[in-house]
Amino acid sequence: MTPRQFFHSHLERDVLIVEIRQPVGSLSADEVMTELDLVLAEIKRASCHHVIIDFCQTAYFGSSLLEALRIIWNTVHAKPGRMILCNVSPIGNEILRVAKFDQLWPIAVGQDEALQSLQTPA
Repeated sequence: MTPRQFFHSHLERDVLIVEIRQPVGSLSADEVMTELDLVLAEIKRASCHHVIIDFCQTAYFGSSLLEALRIIWNTVHAKPGRMILCNVSPIGNEILRVAKFDQLWPIAVGQDEALQSLQTPA
């Protein structure tokens, strides 16, 4: 198995936490989509219903990551589950706002807040 460059994930109860490890721009689209397949397989295989996307290690991202978020959301939503973003930088918040993705998913300050939010019914 090839080491992951963009995503690191781990399961916490029924929540898959996916940490974005570095800035993801459109130039890395092929590598992102290859790693995305591994994340999607985890979501489908694992006993998780919800996903937290943690931006703690990246301040900015491009369209490749926006597309990856959309694909993850479609998989989670079909379970049915919820997706929450956290640790989004001010630049990241602006990117999400312009793409109107901030209207699709809650944005928490950190992982603890995101986990707490998932304890509450939608």
